[in-house]
Amino acid sequence: MDIFLWLPDSYPVLLFPSTIGMLGWLLVLGGVAWVLWLSQHFQSAWQKRNAGVVALLFVLQVVFALLIGVRLPADLALPVPNSPQELKGPALMLFSALPWMLLGGIFGPFVAAIGGLLAGALRFLWDSHSIFTPLELALLGILFSVAVRQRYRTRLFRLLGQPLIATLVLSALYFPIRILNTFLLVLEPPALSIADSLIYAVASAPGAAVATATELLIGGLFTQILAMAFPAWFGRRLPLQPSPTERSLEARFLFGTGILTMLLLLSLLVGNWVVAGNSAREMLSKRMKGTAELAAQSVPFFLETGQNLAVQMAQTPALGTETGAALSQTLAVQIRSIPFFDQVLIFNREKQLLGSYSSKEVPLNLYPEESQGIALALNGVLSQVYSIAPITPGNPARLSFIVAITTLSEPLPARVLVARTDLANNPFFQPILNSLRSMEELGGEGILLDENRRILYHSAARQVMSSYAGRVETQASFFDDTGRDGTRNVVYFQPVVGRSWSIVLTVPAQEAQQLALDIATPLSGMILVLAIVALLSLRLGLKAVTTSLQNLSSEAVRIAQGQLDHAMTVEGVDEVGQLRRAFEQMRMSLQSRLEELNRLLLVSQGVASSLDLQDTIQPVMEAVLALGANAVRVVITFLDETSEQESGTVFALGPSKDKYAYLDEQMIHLTQQQERLVLTNVLRSRGLEISTGRPMPASLMAVALRHENRQYGVLWAGFDQPRLFSETDVRFLTTLAGQAALAASNNHLFRTAEVGRQRLAAILASTPDPVLVTDQYNRLLLSNPAAWQALGPAVGTGEGQPIEKLLSQQALIDLLNVNAPPDKLSAEVTLLNNQVYLATASPVVAEGRPMGRVCILRDITHFKQLDTLKTEFVSTVSHDLRSPLTLMRGYATMLEMVGTLNEQQQGYVKKIVFGVENMSRMVNNLLDLGRIEAGVGLNLQMVPVTDTVERVVNTLQPQAAQKSISLNLQLPENTMPLVEADPALLEQAMYNLVENAIKYTPKDGRVSVRLKIIGDGIQFEVEDTGIGIAPIDQPRLFEKFYRGGQREAREQKGSGLGLAIVKSIAERHGGKVWLESQLGKGSTFFLQVPLRQPAERKTEKRSL
Repeated sequence: MDIFLWLPDSYPVLLFPSTIGMLGWLLVLGGVAWVLWLSQHFQSAWQKRNAGVVALLFVLQVVFALLIGVRLPADLALPVPNSPQELKGPALMLFSALPWMLLGGIFGPFVAAIGGLLAGALRFLWDSHSIFTPLELALLGILFSVAVRQRYRTRLFRLLGQPLIATLVLSALYFPIRILNTFLLVLEPPALSIADSLIYAVASAPGAAVATATELLIGGLFTQILAMAFPAWFGRRLPLQPSPTERSLEARFLFGTGILTMLLLLSLLVGNWVVAGNSAREMLSKRMKGTAELAAQSVPFFLETGQNLAVQMAQTPALGTETGAALSQTLAVQIRSIPFFDQVLIFNREKQLLGSYSSKEVPLNLYPEESQGIALALNGVLSQVYSIAPITPGNPARLSFIVAITTLSEPLPARVLVARTDLANNPFFQPILNSLRSMEELGGEGILLDENRRILYHSAARQVMSSYAGRVETQASFFDDTGRDGTRNVVYFQPVVGRSWSIVLTVPAQEAQQLALDIATPLSGMILVLAIVALLSLRLGLKAVTTSLQNLSSEAVRIAQGQLDHAMTVEGVDEVGQLRRAFEQMRMSLQSRLEELNRLLLVSQGVASSLDLQDTIQPVMEAVLALGANAVRVVITFLDETSEQESGTVFALGPSKDKYAYLDEQMIHLTQQQERLVLTNVLRSRGLEISTGRPMPASLMAVALRHENRQYGVLWAGFDQPRLFSETDVRFLTTLAGQAALAASNNHLFRTAEVGRQRLAAILASTPDPVLVTDQYNRLLLSNPAAWQALGPAVGTGEGQPIEKLLSQQALIDLLNVNAPPDKLSAEVTLLNNQVYLATASPVVAEGRPMGRVCILRDITHFKQLDTLKTEFVSTVSHDLRSPLTLMRGYATMLEMVGTLNEQQQGYVKKIVFGVENMSRMVNNLLDLGRIEAGVGLNLQMVPVTDTVERVVNTLQPQAAQKSISLNLQLPENTMPLVEADPALLEQAMYNLVENAIKYTPKDGRVSVRLKIIGDGIQFEVEDTGIGIAPIDQPRLFEKFYRGGQREAREQKGSGLGLAIVKSIAERHGGKVWLESQLGKGSTFFLQVPLRQPAERKTEKRSL
């Protein structure tokens, strides 16, 4: 193997095939185009941004197709027949396949085909010289692109999607493609027969296949690495799809069995070819061996005969003494007696011709070999044999036997006998000649070599007397060799035993392959025919099965679509026939079931559409009658709401409905003991008491009408003819009985609900307070006459309409809204006539979801008037009490100035001062609350809230210490911003909250004060460990004068105004106050006000 950098080492060579080859090329081109058209859906959509990458890969394709390669040994290549060209091994271009693989993997089969055509065209010019090479590489590019870009989900296809696996498959697939294309390339009858073309194609394919497979594996390895590193390039992130074998049962079987059949077929063909080749080679070897051995055995006899005859002739006395004509006459007599030699010459010591005889006119001159042999003979070598050139070119060589002539008188030879023979005419050489010429029947050659490896005989006469350049062995050998014209030959080399001569027999390898082809063709043809017949039989068999399955699929589609009136033709008893029969049974069963369901649907519709028993029971009885019953009876029993006496209602249907009416009581009694009663033969039943002479049914079924553990009656059906009831019949009648029981239950519930509704209507009509009921969509459901009178006649006629259209009081609309906050349970509503109502709403909740609200309005106009008078009275009294209280406190504190008071007197004074201070505080609270409720403007300032809180805590710290309560303040680490508020009111609200916490926290408790920034506001929190507040007291805790009902709360002195003042201050600042409390564990009060007040509040002026 030779490594080279640049493939073009000469001018490009263009070798085109014959007419038949061009037609084959067009067929292959059409096949490639067809495969490309089939694979068009694997092509990526063209984008302009990819043009640069595609162009770069095309440039790399040109470079890599010509740059860096390895020249494989010439033994792997064969010259194209009838084409004069230098024999070179196939070129292996290391990276030639990589560009078109990347083009196919990234962009699709079209660009891969172009890349393959480009690479193949360059290889066609400077390497393969086959016009089929571009089409081969284009086809490989298309197949590779389809393999790596397909997204089928089965394991085989997913493995095939790996570039390295795909290249392995393509490498195996390339071998038969190469054989076919090479066969079409060289086929040119009669110059080159079909057999010779096929032999050449098979013999030359391995070298090219090795080179191409290596290129594919190198490109596949690099592409595999890129595909793992960048899977999106190769479409690996697209969703997987069902493979063709998943979509079709026929395709699955053909794919599996087809591959198995092809493998078996290929194995048989390859095995047949190998066996035939070995057999042909063995037969040829035996024939050549027999021929060579026969020829080799004849050579020593021939030479010994010639030497013996020459020695006998030399021992003739006359040859040692005669001269001239007498000598020639003696030689003529010797030659005529033994027809071995055709010319005899006698030379003296000076190599002068003394006499000669020739059977034909031939030159008498000495050959160099003979001259040297005469010298040796005169020096004591008695007998010699030399090969000399033929007289006529193109004939086999001649042999010269040289023998020294001695006499008794002279010990040294004085004369030398030279006897020549022509191998072509020597009768003793004819067996050898015939053996050598027998190879010509096989298109081979027979060669006879002397001790100097000169050719004495050759089927190609021009080779006679030339040196043999082939392989020489020391023992008999059978081997392959290459002739001078580059053809591969089978050679048998047979050395001659006892001589240095050799027999060489050569036969062209194509003769062995032709023989193998003759042996293998019948069996291969039989295998192919059987394979085709097997595939066709399998295809037809599968077609019959798949056609039946398709018909069954169509029937299944009809069944799925509800077309159950199409009967199937059931034929055959095989598996398909059994499946058809099962489908037909399923269709009939489904049809029967659908009819039952249709009847049940009609029954359900009847039950759902009416509450009248007659209308709902009628479809039930009709459905039972469709089963073949002659009498259907439904007996309804229930307790009357008024009389509490058991009464019943009977519904009957059918031609015999009245004949079996006497059995109703027994059916009720029996079904109370067991839910279902099935009697296939009434005569054999022991539970029924039937008087003699009365009509009775042959069979009957009865089912109790039970719903929610209550029996409403019985449904029973009588049959005049005996009947075997199936499980389906019993289940169907049980279902119908359930519907009848549901109808009876609905009727009973409706009657009960109607009575309840009438009672409720009477209660609402007699209620003096207005009542409103809404649904989850804020629509009015119910109202009483009191509501019509108070809210207007529109309420009385507006049931089902939104409350926004019926009411004008926004407070009442907000209260009735189903999405109102859960703490919004009451509101004061002022009507147009200035009447004030307290509206209390309660949510209606079903399964955790609000379904509406119920609102009761209570007239509190009189109470509001009394509250106004009370407020005015309290305000007046409080204002009038301020001066006397101040005077009382002043004089009480001055009593100590008048004189010394004893301890008891000092106690009285302290109690007077403490009482006056409590009254003053209450008066101030009342005045502050009155000022806030009167809407007096706020004195807004930028308040440092931290200072305010600290001041409140410091003020109340002594009070907390008196009760051993831990009062602590928790301020945020960051600086608190200034709050725009009324400083006095804000401090008052904080003070009230902290004071309340200390007041209701027992000894050794804890009160925590915290300050936080929440969004755009500030939040003041007071947490205590006091007695807590009961849930029932929490909604009203911020009302004036309200105090909790707990005993511990009642023990603490207070006016009930502190929290009301806090709420009023919070609302005046646009904030809010709320609490969280758990009884017995403590409470937390929250006061939240905004950091900045709206513009309209800033314009208000605070007035005293």
